[in-house]
Amino acid sequence: MPFKADTEIDLTAHNIGKYIISSQHRRKGNPNKSIWTITFNEEVNCFIQALTGDWKRGTEAWGVKVIDNIIQVVGQTNDSKELKLAKFVDGTNTNVWHGYPADYMSKAQDRPATNILKLWVNNGYLTKAKMSKIRLGQSCSL
Repeated sequence: MPFKADTEIDLTAHNIGKYIISSQHRRKGNPNKSIWTITFNEEVNCFIQALTGDWKRGTEAWGVKVIDNIIQVVGQTNDSKELKLAKFVDGTNTNVWHGYPADYMSKAQDRPATNILKLWVNNGYLTKAKMSKIRLGQSCSL
């Protein structure tokens, strides 16, 4: 299905509400925000995986794009640093979500909750050492 930015996507078939692809996190969006470098479909799939994998705490969820158990780049900072984690928020608690590439090193609020990092360790996406570095906002090769 072709997706469009700034339009609600109904994902109730997946039992997870709605998602909006924010144009602010795309090229030519807000120059102060991180931007996705993956396709609209990949962004939506990352969100679906985050919620169906229960990588969620309250109105926040985190996602990764994984190929052969290797975490892939999903976006970049406004100064072109690669980002491999995604954060999704239901900002108004109405089950309408949006997301962005998360900068866990620069922004404490972008660090996934410990229980989510542990799930990623159990899935083989992270080592315990990398989990610890992410929790502390330290650089690590994901």
